Amino acid sequence: MSNKAKNMMLSRRGALGAFATVTGGLILRSLATGIPARVLLDPLSAHAAEPGAGKMLILSCSSSGDPLNANVPGTYGKSDLFHPPGAEFAATSMKLGSQTATGAKVWADLPQNILDRTCFFHHATFTPVHGELRRVQRMMNATEKNDMLVSLLARELAPRLGTVQSDPVSLGANGGELLSSGGRVLANVGPTSVQKALGGVDGPLKDLTKLRDQSIDRVYALYKERGTPSQRTMLEAWARSRDEVRGIGGALISRLDAINGNNQENQVRTAAVLAAMNITPVITLKLDFGGDNHTDAGLAREASRHQTAIAQLALLMDELDTMRAENLLKHDVLVGCLNVFGRTLKKKGTAGRDHNKSHHVTVLMGNGVRGGVVGGVQLDKSGKEYEAQAIDSGSGKGGSSGDIAYEDTLNSMGKTLGAAVGVDSDRLNQMIPGGKIVQSVVG
Repeated sequence: MSNKAKNMMLSRRGALGAFATVTGGLILRSLATGIPARVLLDPLSAHAAEPGAGKMLILSCSSSGDPLNANVPGTYGKSDLFHPPGAEFAATSMKLGSQTATGAKVWADLPQNILDRTCFFHHATFTPVHGELRRVQRMMNATEKNDMLVSLLARELAPRLGTVQSDPVSLGANGGELLSSGGRVLANVGPTSVQKALGGVDGPLKDLTKLRDQSIDRVYALYKERGTPSQRTMLEAWARSRDEVRGIGGALISRLDAINGNNQENQVRTAAVLAAMNITPVITLKLDFGGDNHTDAGLAREASRHQTAIAQLALLMDELDTMRAENLLKHDVLVGCLNVFGRTLKKKGTAGRDHNKSHHVTVLMGNGVRGGVVGGVQLDKSGKEYEAQAIDSGSGKGGSSGDIAYEDTLNSMGKTLGAAVGVDSDRLNQMIPGGKIVQSVVG
C-alpha cells in the first residue's frame, strides 16, 4: 500500500473515531449486505426474532433556550401573547391530522403531508439554566440510572433495528449539549468529519458491491457448515442484491459530496445519510430558532431564524421520505426538537424574551405520530407569565382536569416520545417512573 493510501486510511479512521464500533469496517459491511451489525459480529447467534420493530430518532437539541415555544399552535388566541410582526407570524389556521389549530403562518405553510404527522407537545422543563440541558435529557434526573433518555432509547432500539452501535451520535453539540451514555461523555461528530471519512469517488463506499459479495459469501459458508435452516432463510431475506448495493453506494456518495460545512443544512443532510447507513438508533443535531434572545428588538432574529429552522425540518422530512421511497432507508424515523427551556410569552417592551422554566414545546414529526396539539398554556399563579397546563392523557387536551399534572408534563413527553419510537409501556415505566403516555399522539 502506498504512503498516500495509508495516510488516507488513517485520516478516514480518525474522522470516524467517534463511532464506537466502527472497527473492522462493520458500518460498511452491514450497509453492503443488509445484514444487521450484531449478526455480522456473531452470525451463529442470529435467530428469527431479529430485527424487531422500532423507529430511529433524529432530535434537535439546544442549550440556548430558543423561543421555539413562542409561535406554535397553542400559543395563539390570547391578547397578551407576543409574536414577531409580519405575515409569516400572523395567526393562521392549519390542519394537524384530524385536528384544526392556529399558529404562525410559517408553521402552517409546511406541506400537509408533514403537518398530518406533526405534534406540538406543551410541557415544562423546570429549569431556567442554560447548562442544564443534560438534566433535561435525563428528565430532570428522573430516568433509569440517571442516564439520558436518548441513550436509554438508543440501547433499547439498537438490537431491534440492527444498528452498528447502541450509543447515540451528535452532529452539532457543543459543551453542555454533548451527549452521555452510561456515564461516558460522547464526542461530537461534525458533518465534515463524516464526509471526509466516507465521501468522495475514492471513498470506501465505492467498493460496496465487492464488500457485499465477500461478506455474504463468508456468512453463507459458515451457515452451510454450522448454521440452521432458519438462519439460511434469514440470510436470503436480509441480503441486498448487487444492483441494490450499487445504487445505494452511488446515492450516498452523491449526498455526502454535497456536504460542505457543519451548519444546519449540512447537519440535516448528514443525519439522513447516517440513518440510511443504520449506524445508530439516535442522532442529534442543533437547529436555531432564535437562540438566547433577551435583547432581540422586535423579535427580528427570532423571526428570521424560525423561518430557516422550520425549512430545515421540512428538508429533513423530505430527505427521509425520499430515501425510504428509494429503499435507501430501511426504518421509519421520528424527527423532534427538545431544548433546555422555552422563552417568556408576554411582551417585554420592544426587547426580546427571557428564560421560561415553566413552558417549552417539544415538536414530534414522523410516521406513526398523530398530528395535533398536546396541552397548552395558562397564566401562572402570579399572573405575570404563561406556563404549561395539566394534560388529559387520552385526548391530549390541556386543562385543569387533566390526569397528567403540570409537574409530570416533562416525564409524560419523554414517555410519549419513547412510545412513538416503538418502546413498550412497561419498559418506559422502568426508564421514567413518573408521567403517562399521551395516547392521542401515538398512531
